[in-house]
Amino acid sequence: SKRKQKQRVENHDVEILKSILERKLSDAMYVRLAMNLPSEITDTYRLVNGEGDGLSGLAVDIIGGCSAIVMSSAAWCEIHKESIIQVLEKLLSDHPSYDGDNIDIIWRNTPSRLKQDGYELSAEADNVEDNESTVIATESNVKYLTFPYSNGQKTGFYCDQRDNRLMVAEYCKDKRVLDLCCYNGGFALNAMVRGASNCIGVDSSQDAVDAATANAKENGFDPTKISFVRDDIAAYMKNAMEDGSQFDVIVLDPPKLAPNLSTLDKASRKYHALNRDAMNLISPEGGLLLTCTCSAAMTQKDGGQYFLNMVNGAALSAKRRVTLLRVNGAAPCHTQSPASFPAGAYLTAALFHVGPVGS
Repeated sequence: SKRKQKQRVENHDVEILKSILERKLSDAMYVRLAMNLPSEITDTYRLVNGEGDGLSGLAVDIIGGCSAIVMSSAAWCEIHKESIIQVLEKLLSDHPSYDGDNIDIIWRNTPSRLKQDGYELSAEADNVEDNESTVIATESNVKYLTFPYSNGQKTGFYCDQRDNRLMVAEYCKDKRVLDLCCYNGGFALNAMVRGASNCIGVDSSQDAVDAATANAKENGFDPTKISFVRDDIAAYMKNAMEDGSQFDVIVLDPPKLAPNLSTLDKASRKYHALNRDAMNLISPEGGLLLTCTCSAAMTQKDGGQYFLNMVNGAALSAKRRVTLLRVNGAAPCHTQSPASFPAGAYLTAALFHVGPVGS
């Protein structure tokens, strides 16, 4: 009958899709294994990075080696959710690093992106389980308390800055460090591991400050040497300047200020002011500034030169001389497709030396 024939065609299509998914997910796994992910010191990383792994709209983060958070932002992912979960379950159960360990798969989606795709989520799709169970994520031997089963900001763990956290930490021995927009404290925590004399993290979110404080305790750091405060970073820097505070290393990692090209001018003025004020807090003898943008519009404009020019402009306003030491992007587990590069590039982390006052 026609119904049976239609069913056969649909089953055949599902099998074809599954075989493509198996191939793509397996390739993604081998790419991470080649990067030594997971390893003894890092069990939290991005296993699938959308278009970078040939699966546009699908990302998978492994958290703590026991949870896989799937982030769906394309209609095809929602339509084929069952097939994606089945293939991912099989891949993880066969994964050489997990030895049959049971990894929980947690499905998340981005309703705004799905809407752009013409896909409306049903009402019951919103009823995602929400509980406060914690999972300890380890990255470069630093432990973080994460909440993969919770909805909201508590969920987040960003592994895109992994290499940059480690890179800056190498320069922090015996240094005074300021981590602005610290989120869960990643830069400050890595700096402490490498022997920073003092670290202060600032974030406007109380959840972030609570998480960072709990992470410092989890890692056994001396609370007199590392602290986190809730404040608007612009207000914090203004007060710090008035108090005469000085730092040797400053990390500035604000949230996405330019979601698209139309907001770039306004965002540039904000980035300019934040970078200028950060430079004013660098010790008169000079120091380091790692300044970041996670706005693709900013990262991609003029091949990346636009952001660097903005920092240079901020240095002129601060009357400090800056030298560019290196420009990094996201950690390599955030793979990119060479065919569509730089469209997948969104993160810029630029390390500058800020010269002595009057130089």
